[in-house]
Amino acid sequence: MVLIEAAPEALPKQRSRWPFFVCLALLASVVAYVLVFEVPERRNDEKLARLEERVSMLPLPPDTEQGDPSVQGTVGIQSGNSNHCDYLVRMSLLTKLPDAEITRYYESAAVEGVEGRELSGTVYVNPSGSWRDGYKGVIVEFFDGYHEAGFDMRCH
Repeated sequence: MVLIEAAPEALPKQRSRWPFFVCLALLASVVAYVLVFEVPERRNDEKLARLEERVSMLPLPPDTEQGDPSVQGTVGIQSGNSNHCDYLVRMSLLTKLPDAEITRYYESAAVEGVEGRELSGTVYVNPSGSWRDGYKGVIVEFFDGYHEAGFDMRCH
C-alpha cells in the first residue's frame, strides 16, 4: 500500500458554520422578543379598540353632539403604582344639558368593559363654556382598571 500525499489545494475546503449559527441566534432572539413583548401589547391594544368601539356606539343624550369625532383610548398604568393594566377611553362632547343631567346620563350608561364588567362614565364639565352659544364642553371617561399586566411593558 502506497500513501500518496495530496496537495492542500486539491482537498475540499470545509466551510465555517459560525455565520449560520449567529444568524440563527439572531432570528431566535427576534422571534422571542415578538412573542414575549409584542404579542401581549397587541392583545391589549385589541381589547382597548373593542372598548373604544363600544363607547363610541353609545347614543348621545338630547341636545348633545360630538366635540371631537373620535374617542381616545389609552392602555397602561393610569392609576396606582405598577404591575397592572388600566384601560381609559375618553370622548369630547358639546352639550346644552345641565351639568347634573349629563352626569346622570353617563353615570347610568352601561358599557361592557374589557373583561365583561359593566362600566359607567365619569363626566368632567368645562367651567369656561364653549365656542358656541349655549353649548359647553364636556369630557366623558370610561375607566376599566387593575387587569393582569402580563408582559405588556406599558403596564409595569
